[in-house]
Amino acid sequence: MKANRILAVLFSSTLVAVAAVLLPAPTAGVARAEEAVNTAEQSEDTQEPELTEEEKAAKEAEEAKKALQKDPNHKHHFEWIAIMNESESAEGTMNYMCEECGKIWYFRPVSAYYAFQGDVARRIRTAPEGETVKVKTSIFINFNKQVMEALAKRPDVSVYVSFFDQEYKGNRVSFVLPAGEDTMSLLDENGYAGFLYLGGKYGLTLEEAAVIEESADAAESAGSADAKAE
Repeated sequence: MKANRILAVLFSSTLVAVAAVLLPAPTAGVARAEEAVNTAEQSEDTQEPELTEEEKAAKEAEEAKKALQKDPNHKHHFEWIAIMNESESAEGTMNYMCEECGKIWYFRPVSAYYAFQGDVARRIRTAPEGETVKVKTSIFINFNKQVMEALAKRPDVSVYVSFFDQEYKGNRVSFVLPAGEDTMSLLDENGYAGFLYLGGKYGLTLEEAAVIEESADAAESAGSADAKAE
């Protein structure tokens, strides 16, 4: 019995050794190549889009603020600053904050319109020299005195505005309010400057025509007319 077991063990060991010699080696190189390709594809997919000068300046300012928050010698200078919500139609906040480091001491909710105006004014104040501040909105149709005062203090800054020409619908159109304009003279008696008025003065550009959808009744009437003609 013992002899048979010894022979069986030797026979099994011999088979394993032969199989190891005859079977092909694992394709480790192929796997690594595939991993490299996948990594490259993921790198392309996750590549960040190129930033505008304003976006670059905002990113650098945010990084500087985070660094300043860790500085024990920094002295806060608090002021009221309006911040928009991610959704244009949602309430924003009025923050009592240090704009230098971003620390917020107190905040309260404000209307979406007021937050929009305050946000545009802040972007104008902090824009790089000679920058064009880009404003794209789907619900707002004018600037108030706050924005025009900010522009008056930054005569080197222009503003690009994209909006709908029928308030919340219609064609998407745009205009550029040039740098160095007497912006305070553009306000009406109530302290507002409408986008259509500004576009009429500085030239409207059609960006995207409105899609006009026929109603079911109109489509049915057209179908009946075609049937009668036949």
